Amino acid sequence: MVDIACDTIDKLQCIEMRRKGLPRGFKWKLYEMAREVSDKPLVLAAAEILNQTPRHIGIVTGAAVPEHMPLGENDGPFGASVLAKALIEIGHRVSIVTDPACAAPIEFLLKRYALEIPVIRLELHDRAQQAALAPEFDVLVAIERLGGNPKGKLHGVNGVNRDAFRCNVDHLFATHAARGGKSIAIGDGGNEIGFGKIHEQMKLRLPEMAQLDKADGGVFSVVPTDVLVIANTSNVGAYGVCAALAMLRGDVSLCHTPEEEVALHHVGVGLGLVDGGGGGAIPWCDGIPAEANAAYVTMMRNIVERTLEPPRLRKF
Repeated sequence: MVDIACDTIDKLQCIEMRRKGLPRGFKWKLYEMAREVSDKPLVLAAAEILNQTPRHIGIVTGAAVPEHMPLGENDGPFGASVLAKALIEIGHRVSIVTDPACAAPIEFLLKRYALEIPVIRLELHDRAQQAALAPEFDVLVAIERLGGNPKGKLHGVNGVNRDAFRCNVDHLFATHAARGGKSIAIGDGGNEIGFGKIHEQMKLRLPEMAQLDKADGGVFSVVPTDVLVIANTSNVGAYGVCAALAMLRGDVSLCHTPEEEVALHHVGVGLGLVDGGGGGAIPWCDGIPAEANAAYVTMMRNIVERTLEPPRLRKF
């Protein structure tokens, strides 16, 4: 029953709602590729890694662009804070890893949940720092975090290079993997950490998205993780993992709520977090209004509740 419910959540969170002007029509293809290389639903595979004895989990997020998104976009920080809350509730120790520019809004979101979680600031191009950090974590989770392409370069989905100001965390994940650590990635565009798991498939099936005419080496990431979760926005993917974890633990309270999802969008505006879909300081995420994102959460929670409640059998 949990497998069926998680499979439904996988599909639900890949329903596209983006506005015109953003890449559309590829989300389901990314999901199919990721599902083909996973022997179980994506959110279930991620939740099973997290449903273990207490561990130290590092969540890597944040995506700032000077002058446009100076403190970062809201996709990533919302999901990171909600997932961190759930992980703390089941006994894990959590740290957030991000760029200095993104740290302050994330710290506020954590305080809002009364979470005393360290926010580790990355130094630009500092591989030694990443090598030192890797042994600290039992599990790494990337949420909306760019991964290097075949030439080690970071690009947005539109092909614009981000190397000058965005910390490249490829070395952190590679060092962690070499030590036998588990990793999860939650992404939505093919250019994030984790998509190395399906890099060859993306090149064959989505060549038009590689942006080879704009990006040196294309935008697709070659950095793999043990589990890759696909969603319409990375925040929604994090909420799906929370829902799967709630089913494994038999605890609905681990689910996100639609009311809180709407609230986060408005809080994010006050913190300076930006809608990455259009670059505006509005209560939208990746071009999707708060209420529409909350609809995903409502349906996820319903799936969890119906899965956990006792059977209701017809008497006729």
